[in-house]
Amino acid sequence: MSKYFSSSIPDNPRNRKLLEHIRQAGLGYLGTAIPELPFSKYQIYFETGSRVEYEACYIDRRRRLNVYTALSISLGESVWLNGLEDILWAICNEFTWAFPAHIKDETDLWESSRTIDLFAAETGMAVSEACFLAGEKLSPLVRKRVEEEVKRRLLIPYQQRDIRFHKDNWSAVCAGCIAMAAMYWDGYEGYLAIEKKVLTSMKDFLDSYEADGCCLEGILYWGYGYGYFCYFAHMLRWFSRGKTDLFRSEKVKQMALFAQKISLGQDAAVPFADAPHSYRPHIGLIHLLAKEYDEVTLPHESCTCWFDDDIRHRFADFVRDLYWYDPALEKENRNEELVIFEKSQWYLSRRPLYSFAAKGGRNHEPHNHNDIGHFILYADGQFVLDDLGWPEYDSAYFTEKRYENLCASSFGHSVPILNGTGQAAGKEHRGSFMRAEKNFLQMDITRAYTDGTCRKLIREFALQNTSIRLTDHLEGVTGQVKERFITRIPPVIESPSSLTIGGWRLTADCTAGMFTAGKTYFHPRLSICRMDMKPVETVWCIDFIVKEPRKLTFLIKKIHPI
Repeated sequence: MSKYFSSSIPDNPRNRKLLEHIRQAGLGYLGTAIPELPFSKYQIYFETGSRVEYEACYIDRRRRLNVYTALSISLGESVWLNGLEDILWAICNEFTWAFPAHIKDETDLWESSRTIDLFAAETGMAVSEACFLAGEKLSPLVRKRVEEEVKRRLLIPYQQRDIRFHKDNWSAVCAGCIAMAAMYWDGYEGYLAIEKKVLTSMKDFLDSYEADGCCLEGILYWGYGYGYFCYFAHMLRWFSRGKTDLFRSEKVKQMALFAQKISLGQDAAVPFADAPHSYRPHIGLIHLLAKEYDEVTLPHESCTCWFDDDIRHRFADFVRDLYWYDPALEKENRNEELVIFEKSQWYLSRRPLYSFAAKGGRNHEPHNHNDIGHFILYADGQFVLDDLGWPEYDSAYFTEKRYENLCASSFGHSVPILNGTGQAAGKEHRGSFMRAEKNFLQMDITRAYTDGTCRKLIREFALQNTSIRLTDHLEGVTGQVKERFITRIPPVIESPSSLTIGGWRLTADCTAGMFTAGKTYFHPRLSICRMDMKPVETVWCIDFIVKEPRKLTFLIKKIHPI
């Protein structure tokens, strides 16, 4: 069977431009030492909970791997091949390929060095693929060293142990990378030895999505988990000579449509769950999907991921952007006016002046936020009413302290606060769409709160071309109600019942005792490796305060619409 990837990178204008950027990065590495991963940085997470120091250094090594691999293939000069051999050797020398945050017991050195997490699996697949892309030019000793380390750290433990990953992106990434590494070193027969376990993990991953294809983890985890699922599925189809084709599933096709369905224009996307506000998909993945499914449309190339846009420098994405981009592929970029994920309960309406999105669901989702009934308003290239997205991950965020973080707490979302009580986490705390139409959304969010907080809470949105009317119907609420609105744009108070945010006016059509616009701060996720981004962002929590209301109505209207 021929090689999975050709020995040369396809020549086209985009790749020539991209490779020049990569060459400049390579020139910057010449004469510089590969950064160490010392104990002092490794230990920081266990001592303080901070992940940045170790992970930034770890990821710089993966960036070098990407750069030297691409330049070794495209230019073939010994300086790049030597650099590739050095970085492969250095990665093989790492104590563990896992992130400290994913190591259960740092005192167990044997287990720590063989922990299989997302990044260990990615690394094993990456160094395997780099060896096969470099081919016979690579030192046989380096190649043998990589093979032994991949088998020692990943393939042998996976075969010998009862390993089951989290039933979310972990299942696709970890099992998919292990399977691809096995195919590289031991061919299709080597993969068959672990196929049952791998396909069980792929089912776990697919089961984390509803049939509507919505990624409850958020847009970036779609590109991550679903991307690696597709990379594995494509490679499995090729190695099995078409015998196994996971792309023929209707659910897999619906999942392929998720990114285009929640696009807000340019690179903006609905930021529900642990997600960023902007998303640039990898063009290799999108072109693969566009060839698999007629319904997939193509974003403008300027809105796709470029070198260094991916702050994790994932090898599989990087290589497939170079190999799978097809300059001859053309498809109309069209967005539906109305998108309703009925099972997952996400709602998106695109209109000439604005886009509006809201969600129901349950407070027990992958990468969960307590956000039932929450909504966003996006207009004029900015989030007028906002979702904070994901915060910087630290040791507390994935524990029982998760909802102390503003980004995950219902206090950081545009939902009511009932007598000082926010929404609760857990599968029993959920909402349900009652009516979901082009101009109207009605949902019951009573059960988002603990029993006894209220007898009924029905939230309604009436959408017009220049305005949105929000109405909350409440029964059985005692004490004070705060209607909270979240924004990162400084609000301007106009009167006791209205204020402006950007080019929009928010007015209370009910008798509110008072309202406040309190300023607070949060640490966004993307500050972890991109030090050019703001490490702290400001959020305004706007509260309209009413005592024991039965009905609360607010009008959100465009100021001076064209």
